[in-house]
Amino acid sequence: MSAPKPAPGWYPDPFTPGKQKYWDGAKWLDLPAPPTGEAAERRFTIHYGFALLAIFSLLGTLLFGIPLLSRATEPHGGVSATMGTLWMLWGGMWTLIWTAFAIQHTLRGRRK
Repeated sequence: MSAPKPAPGWYPDPFTPGKQKYWDGAKWLDLPAPPTGEAAERRFTIHYGFALLAIFSLLGTLLFGIPLLSRATEPHGGVSATMGTLWMLWGGMWTLIWTAFAIQHTLRGRRK
């Protein structure tokens, strides 16, 4: 009398730690292992709140900064050019800050 064979299913691979092989009831098959819960949880998601702030900051910077800079050729356009430059620097700084927050919070969420 022979020993009973294991039921078909996924079993740990004795030759490759951390991997699984499928037993069909008669022989081992080289099928890709099904995704584990850990792999499914590691999907990439963006922290949308900070990403939206970065986008709105960039749009606001460009919508107000470019018209101010385009008035530099008009008489007394030096003030507009100065204000446009300062506006672009200020808005660009906030765009970078919100982008950094979005990236940081996205990466922090992946580490959990």
